[in-house]
Amino acid sequence: MTLDISAYAAQLARRIESTGADVLGPRITYVTGQLVADVSITAELPGSGFPRNSEMRLSERWSRPYLDQPWRLAEYAYELLDYERHARLALHLHDKAWFVDTYNIVVHEHCEAPIGDVHCRHYAGPPVSDSFDAVDRMLETWMDDRAPDCTAKTCLDEMKPGR
Repeated sequence: MTLDISAYAAQLARRIESTGADVLGPRITYVTGQLVADVSITAELPGSGFPRNSEMRLSERWSRPYLDQPWRLAEYAYELLDYERHARLALHLHDKAWFVDTYNIVVHEHCEAPIGDVHCRHYAGPPVSDSFDAVDRMLETWMDDRAPDCTAKTCLDEMKPGR
């Protein structure tokens, strides 16, 4: 069965809306005929609004070799900007060849607490099983009373092959 990108994106947006978030999107842009689909969703999460409401940003690139083939998730960037705890968590899959050549991995994470305080450019992290898993991980982080402990994560820059 072929994934209906529009229905999938709408279901993902509804999942985020169920938290009380104000959701912008989903926005779907088809490129290269209908062989590539870029999906983006932005959400303002409920909260005190001080200093401002936290945000969740989801960006995915889906591709398929031919129109009659199923869609495959090719890249993703899931971002949580938690302004109330001054923290950023990001789950990324992009530039696969570079990450394999550099770190022998495909996925990575970003973690900043406070936002903008980068101690490591890329952290190891498990791949997401699907977009709903990513949303759940970010919501779990957002609902925690504490900012994520970035020092507890494994810094990829410190474990480059050949070091």
